[in-house]
Amino acid sequence: MIQQIDRLIAIAQDVNLLSEAAQLSFIKQRFSDENCEMILPLVGEFSAGKTTLINSLTDSKQLETATKPTTATIYEIHFGCDSCYAEVYNEQGEKMRIEDISSIKNEKLGDSVVINVFDTAKRLPSNIVLVDTPGLSSEDPRHKQTLIDFLPNADGVLLVVDVNQQITRSLTDFINMMNLARRPVFLVLTKCDTKATTELEDTKHYIAENCKLPLTRLVCVSAAKGDTEELYELLDGIHAEKGKILAQVNEQRLNDIVKVMVEHIGELLKTSSSDKDLEDAIRQKEQELKKIDRTITRLIEASEYDIESEERNTERKFQDTVFERLDVIAASKSNNFNAEAISAINNTASICLNDFKNGVEKIIADKIKEHNIDDGITFNSLQGIDMSQLSVSSLSYDLDLDSIGHEYDGMIATGVKVAAAVAAVTAVVATAGGAAGAVGAAGTATEVGAGAAELAMDAGGVLEAVDIASDVGNIVSNQRHISRVQQAVSFVGQASEQYNNINQVNANAGNQVGAKKGLIEGMVGFVTDKTWGKPQRRRAIREYIDGTLAPQFKVAMSKNSRKVTDDIAELLYEEAQVSLAEKKQALETLQEERKQKKESYNKRLEVLRDYQNELLTL
Repeated sequence: MIQQIDRLIAIAQDVNLLSEAAQLSFIKQRFSDENCEMILPLVGEFSAGKTTLINSLTDSKQLETATKPTTATIYEIHFGCDSCYAEVYNEQGEKMRIEDISSIKNEKLGDSVVINVFDTAKRLPSNIVLVDTPGLSSEDPRHKQTLIDFLPNADGVLLVVDVNQQITRSLTDFINMMNLARRPVFLVLTKCDTKATTELEDTKHYIAENCKLPLTRLVCVSAAKGDTEELYELLDGIHAEKGKILAQVNEQRLNDIVKVMVEHIGELLKTSSSDKDLEDAIRQKEQELKKIDRTITRLIEASEYDIESEERNTERKFQDTVFERLDVIAASKSNNFNAEAISAINNTASICLNDFKNGVEKIIADKIKEHNIDDGITFNSLQGIDMSQLSVSSLSYDLDLDSIGHEYDGMIATGVKVAAAVAAVTAVVATAGGAAGAVGAAGTATEVGAGAAELAMDAGGVLEAVDIASDVGNIVSNQRHISRVQQAVSFVGQASEQYNNINQVNANAGNQVGAKKGLIEGMVGFVTDKTWGKPQRRRAIREYIDGTLAPQFKVAMSKNSRKVTDDIAELLYEEAQVSLAEKKQALETLQEERKQKKESYNKRLEVLRDYQNELLTL
């Protein structure tokens, strides 16, 4: 078998199938080493209990069990070691040893791609390697891609399923897509302590009858309760049949590689009978590339149209929602309208952006299903599109809802206090026999403070002044009366002592009720907010949304849509052109050999035919 693999490696290298040559070298190493490790990844949805289960099998029990998907890192757990430690490898292949495994935090792993965890537990065979993989339900496409890249190395699969959730359609579809159903699949039901014995038996029977996967064996565990005996028995049985399992798996791998090599060499021979055939084949490949390019263009245009539609829906939803929320705030009694408005705007923008991302993900999934292209173009790259950079961060806020409708509060409050002071002076002058002159001098102020002449200069008088604040507010709301109030203020010079006394009593009264301003000012603010504040705030909000906020949100969402569309185009073209470029390069190499040396070219064709015949007899 080793000689046969060596021969396959030589053929693969000669026809430039370097990826297949590397896979063959891996298989050869496994055939050569009787003590080679057996790779068993734990695959399942996030929160199925994979990490908790692994911790229950180790002595260190220090792997972090995250509350949310945070890393695309692969953890390989090795048992029977002399001490507990970890080796962290980053994307550059650099290794760092960590003695305290508990210090490894998923959110801080950065570009780490593989972590080898070494544990002293002796219960499991040392050549059984369990692999903790990212959960399938993670929203981060990097997590799924990491899993896809690793799983071809698996010798079997421990399918970990929460007994309360059972096997989902997405899980079975993923196993079949990755051809893992051709490996031994062992089902591990976790959290079995949450089920009664009879209920658990019914569940096991139901899964066995309805599961679409060829399960080799089903076991039940409860890591939280330390009940893992069935899993130990399963792993012992796997180890006992290790040689048989590895032989079957490696044979499957070899058959798959040989099939690829035969197809590749057959294509080379089919298109290499002459110079003209080669040139025609190259032109055909170029036409195929153009055809795929047109198909991709149509896919991009269709995606762009749907994404723009999703963008418009998001903009309408944002505008309607933010108006409703700001309208409620404008009609409320608040100590800080601006803070509540800013919070509502940012929160609404964040929710609408997340809805847009979810809509785009569905659009991409639908487009992949609708457009099926041959020549090995799978469009799986679109599943890794990164939308984490999409944002709505340029929204400005130029309102001052706290001051709208209260522009004349100070003037109104001053008018009330002036009216009270003037009325008091008028009463004193009238008592002294000079009432006519005083009233004449204070005619304007008396109009402003109608009824204020009866006020006394004490706390009771100030409270009565508050009662007429509404009437004063109505007077001062008219520009003519504002001028009259300003004239009346000049009369304060004749009533300064009374005005100051009223002002002091007003401030004291405000302090007594816990206000930061005088009682008259507070009452005036209440009246003006009810009369002018709410309508003016609503009008200002509508003008702000129509004139500033909605256009800015539209610009931000347009940028997001363009970025997603550009990323889709880049990924599609990259995936398609790489595939066809490899085929074109192989044909051009043969054509160049034909031109340079016909004899050598003919020998090359003979070699390819020999390779083909040799592979077909394997």
